[in-house]
Amino acid sequence: MKKFILFALIACAAATASAQVVTSTSFTREKTKTIWYVKAGANISSGSTEGESLSSIFGYNVGFAFDRPIGSSGVFWSAGLQLATKGYKYEDTDYTGNEYKLNAHKLEIPITFGYKFKVNEDITIDGRAGGFANYDLFGSIKETDLGADDGVSTNLGDLDNYDRFSAGIQFGVGVWYQKLNLNLTYQLGLIEQNSIKERNFMISLGYAF
Repeated sequence: MKKFILFALIACAAATASAQVVTSTSFTREKTKTIWYVKAGANISSGSTEGESLSSIFGYNVGFAFDRPIGSSGVFWSAGLQLATKGYKYEDTDYTGNEYKLNAHKLEIPITFGYKFKVNEDITIDGRAGGFANYDLFGSIKETDLGADDGVSTNLGDLDNYDRFSAGIQFGVGVWYQKLNLNLTYQLGLIEQNSIKERNFMISLGYAF
């Protein structure tokens, strides 16, 4: 929890500093409008460990974000806060012969930089890249005997030495039609969380207000 709080404080400080720099620089003589929007969508998440890929699970993402122009060239930076379900499945064929499924609900902060290309008055295309950090608020690991129908679930809070923090890089493309947005994002975990690096593909629909 301390790691996530520290990251959140650093992110807020960086956002404030960046906004001040953008506002004070000479090339932003005319005011640019920050776009705030809410978004929701679906995830296909998995993980990897020691070069081995784990099976995917489906989840959701919901949150809000903003895009802040840097000058008038189409360059922007973005940040937000979202709740996302992520996890993976794997079979322990060497020892227990059971299937394990992690389903974690994560509070996540993404920060990216990108460029927007205006196709016409209604349509804009953007590309962005940056990083993310998240913290597992709650969730469970389900252990299922492959020969049985039911499994046993254990809450993440009941696990000893469970590391809830993860971070990595992300890339995305989006299409805006007036106030509507369709965004595709791929996330690659760089920090091992319980010896596993997360992988995630996200699709979301957003609405600016």
